[in-house]
Amino acid sequence: MDHNDRARILVAGSGPAGLIAALGFAQAGFQVTLVGPEANTTDGRTTALMNPALKVLERLGVLAELKPQAAALKVMRIVDATRRLIRSPTVTFRASEIGEEQFGLNLPNNALIPILAKAASAHDGIHWLKSTVESWSLDADQARARLADGGEVSA
Repeated sequence: MDHNDRARILVAGSGPAGLIAALGFAQAGFQVTLVGPEANTTDGRTTALMNPALKVLERLGVLAELKPQAAALKVMRIVDATRRLIRSPTVTFRASEIGEEQFGLNLPNNALIPILAKAASAHDGIHWLKSTVESWSLDADQARARLADGGEVSA
């Protein structure tokens, strides 16, 4: 592809972290170049997001669409999985013990990623290049990213 972009902010990666970062910067008024492949809608894993992260998703305008597909994290169990002779006891925490309804939400990535990708694609402040960063370099006044498709982005 033939693109040599100058970006205010470059975000490398189109997984949940990259999409959330791009949306956050764009919502704050920055022009963002997002570099990453099409959203992976087949990722069978889940992501546990604690309540502070949910506030970020709410500010980004995507939480309401995600909630119906999420499972509330009301109990947290910490297990010592070491194989030591003497192990720490298993401890269980309940969100209600600290006056919360839940610690957060567990979201399937095949729901989280497409919803974030849709929001990023619709945002005027995000220019999404469907490639990957192959290499990068830092100068005194900018960063340069060489893309797998031959393009280059500097920020």
